[in-house]
Amino acid sequence: MYKVGDETEGYCQRCRLNTYQAIAATDGRTIFTATCRTCRNTVTWKPEVSAEEVRAKQMKKLGKLQRDRPRLSSPPEVISKRPQRGGDLAGPLRELSKLTGKPMGLPPETDAPPPAIVGTPVAVDERLARWQALTAKLSSRDGKPYQVTRTYKAGDVVLHKANGLGVVTSVVNEGACLVLFREAETVLQMGVSPLSLER
Repeated sequence: MYKVGDETEGYCQRCRLNTYQAIAATDGRTIFTATCRTCRNTVTWKPEVSAEEVRAKQMKKLGKLQRDRPRLSSPPEVISKRPQRGGDLAGPLRELSKLTGKPMGLPPETDAPPPAIVGTPVAVDERLARWQALTAKLSSRDGKPYQVTRTYKAGDVVLHKANGLGVVTSVVNEGACLVLFREAETVLQMGVSPLSLER
């Protein structure tokens, strides 16, 4: 006989594991629902599943994901299609070019370098070069998530939600530091008291 609140073992569909559960609904002979002690969710009760069955389900799901995933290792297919007769799309442009005397096609290819983009500040290139030099041997594992309550010193590596990986280049004052990111060099707050954040 089962009673509500009794502890039993069963398979939790949320955890996908065999867990201890508290009976939530029963008629005395059959368990209808149970609350998982691990994830605290009330689920339809299912008896325990053997480890081999769980592994077989996981392998089946993994195999399906492998089959459905596009094959990135194979080179992209090149579709070549010969133009049909009379399908010369450049013909009308050539005729118009003859009538107007103006070239209508693309400029001929030259070995000259592409024109420089006007207005690119040199400071951006210098900042990016500095960031690349400082982070050449770093990864996201080397940094700590940025928090205003922490204090930083020059050389510390931080992870910012918006700016990504950054390196503290200098301490401005007790409450601010200068951090170099890939896209910008900004002043961030530091050493803020947790009590002031609660207000």
